[in-house]
Amino acid sequence: MNPKFGVLGLCLIGLPIVNPVQAADTNAVAGRVGVYDSRAVAYAWFCSDAQMAQLKEQMATARAAQQAGDQTKLKEYSTTLKAKQDQMHREVFSIAPAAEALAALSPRLLEIEQAAGVTNLVSKWDDPALSKYKDAKQVDVTDALVHALIQPTEKQSKMIESIEKAEPVPLEKCNELIKKDEL
Repeated sequence: MNPKFGVLGLCLIGLPIVNPVQAADTNAVAGRVGVYDSRAVAYAWFCSDAQMAQLKEQMATARAAQQAGDQTKLKEYSTTLKAKQDQMHREVFSIAPAAEALAALSPRLLEIEQAAGVTNLVSKWDDPALSKYKDAKQVDVTDALVHALIQPTEKQSKMIESIEKAEPVPLEKCNELIKKDEL
């Protein structure tokens, strides 16, 4: 087995996509806005059954290419898996949007907003979006989003708690660490 695949099994990975939950570009100010720690939501998505199944399938495909001696496909799969891992590191350790997690949650977002009594969801790290709601009451919906993705085990709950307590790595620093293979 290629060592990179073993690392991927232990590392957090993700696929960057456009964030479907952005603050509305409007002059109207919401009375209550839902805020969430995108790092905890990204971690929960990584731990979800759907993501784990997708990861296992991708790793099996890469292993099959390796066993078949198809170096071109192996390199392609390895590159894709590494890019996913790097993006997930940006999402969990820094402030990159948890786009794929929110896409997975999209069928339930309205329900979560209604339950929390909020009109929009915004990452607590998204200062430009939050500035549109400077007079709105902020309601933390992190737990609701996490629990919509997974029912955390004790170990996962502790990890989420430690993620939320830690300051995010600045995105530029995170990118440097990724580039040096130190994250």
